[in-house]
Amino acid sequence: MADRQGTEAQAPSSSDDRVEEFAEFLDRLEDEQDLSAGAAPEGEDAPDPSGADDPAREEEPVDPAIVPPVSWDHDAKEMFAQLPPELQEKVAVREAQRERAMQAATTAAAEARRNAVAEANALFADQQRLYASHLEQIAAQRAPQRPDPALLAEDPQAFYELQAYYESEVAQHEALAQAAAHAQAEAQARDALTRHHELAQDQAALATQLGDDWTDIARRRELLTGLEAVGAELGYSMELMGQANATDILALKAAAEWKAKADKYDQLQSTKLSAVRAARGAPRVAKPGTAPSRAEHSARSQDAAWARAKSERSGEAYAAVLDGMGIIL
Repeated sequence: MADRQGTEAQAPSSSDDRVEEFAEFLDRLEDEQDLSAGAAPEGEDAPDPSGADDPAREEEPVDPAIVPPVSWDHDAKEMFAQLPPELQEKVAVREAQRERAMQAATTAAAEARRNAVAEANALFADQQRLYASHLEQIAAQRAPQRPDPALLAEDPQAFYELQAYYESEVAQHEALAQAAAHAQAEAQARDALTRHHELAQDQAALATQLGDDWTDIARRRELLTGLEAVGAELGYSMELMGQANATDILALKAAAEWKAKADKYDQLQSTKLSAVRAARGAPRVAKPGTAPSRAEHSARSQDAAWARAKSERSGEAYAAVLDGMGIIL
């Protein structure tokens, strides 16, 4: 029986047998897939694929689809979790807009505060310089004069009174000088703060305008080296280049770009002119199939007559050359 089935499997007798065998193969394949997927045999209850009947299965927490705002406290986040999803989405979007607006307002307020501090420092520095100048003028006008020592022999009491007044004037003069120096130092310190603020603004502006060309140290050094060469051609000294601000650097960069384009255009024009000069110096070549013009025919005749005269070296040949040139002797 087994030999017969093997023989029939190896060599089916008809197409109907082959169809039936293929159908049986599909059925077996389907049964194997069901068993591998955990299907229970007939007469037994199939296990729940979801695992709901498994007592050891723990309920997995379901994360909310929309995350509550980070800045909210615990109670607010709990109330947010109780809202419908549509309302959660609207609240989250509105809260994000509010956070961005607050961040922008905070940044603008900080920038305005820094600008106000810089302006106040600049104004205070000017006032301190003016105050120091007034003190120096007063000190110069009230320069103390030492009393004449000869007065000591004539009127000792008057001399000592003048000497005491002189010493008080000297003390006041020194106090004025110290106050003027202190005011100048305050002005210089405020100027340094103002300069630092300007440099910070320049750095931020250049980083925004130039990007990696400025933030990257190597590329910034390369950029500044090229700008120094352009500035030198425009007449800027190294001292002025060292004092360049963001506006000057951006202007020099634009000038460098214009110069590069101009040099490229000049090079292109020079190449074209060289080609034109070479074309002018080349001998003219007659196109095939076209009759020579009257000027070309005359030039050819003169060349032929001159070649004949040089070879014959006769008077008639030279006379023919002169005749062709329009010269009659």
